[in-house]
Formats: sequence, structure tokens, C-alpha cells
Amino acid sequence: MTIERHLTAGIGGAPSAPTPPNFNGVWENRLDSEMELTVDTDGDLVGKYRTGVGAPTPTQEFDLKGFVSNDLIVFCVNFGEFGSLTSWAGQHTRDENQNEVIYTLWHLAKNIPDNEEEENLWAGILAGANEYRRKS
Repeated sequence: MTIERHLTAGIGGAPSAPTPPNFNGVWENRLDSEMELTVDTDGDLVGKYRTGVGAPTPTQEFDLKGFVSNDLIVFCVNFGEFGSLTSWAGQHTRDENQNEVIYTLWHLAKNIPDNEEEENLWAGILAGANEYRRKS
């Protein structure tokens, strides 16, 4: 096979990569937590997070930071005065009705006072799953 043949062998026959989803906008989970996401052209993610659970009121906003790569997403939220940090990792897809959904797994780390760490440190790390659906 000539070099020209090698260079043109894949032209026209290979499927193109799917278009990455648009994560920009407002997403909500079934616990009434809401996030507003903005992604730049490099995949850097910023936004605001309002939680529907825990001590913060649903009107309190917390900074959200993360990254996207194709249909993958990771982000973190610092809940500041409430003494916890949470991170999510997930993937965008569509459900059986073609509605957009982001399936995530999360880890929440909350502060355990120093004098309680020996007995309770692992109680300060929680894990779970969330589905976020596009609100707008």
C-alpha cells in the first residue's frame, strides 16, 4: 500500500464523533436541589448551587466549580459555614423519552472535630447518587 493510500484510507468511511452535550443552563434533581451551569470553550465549568436538603435554605447559593469533557462532568461545591464539601462525577445522557439527564455519584466530606476524629472520622464521609434533569 502506498503512503497516499494510508493517508486517505479513513477519509469518508469513519463515523464522526458525536456532538458533545450542552451543559449550560439550569438543572434540578428530585430533592429540589438546583444548579446553574456555565461551561467555557476549554471545558471549565462554573456555576451556582442551591440545595434542597440540609441546613442551608433553598435560596442560599454556593459557588460551583468543575470540568466537562464530552459527555462527562465533575464539579465541587463548598458549603462554607455549614462545614462540608461535596463533589459529583457523572455522565450526560437521554432517558427513554429523550429528556436530558445527568447521572452522578457524589461524596460529601463534613468536618469531624479533632477530639472526635479517632472514633468518628469515617462518619464524616457520605456517598450517594443523584440524577439531574434540565430545567431550562
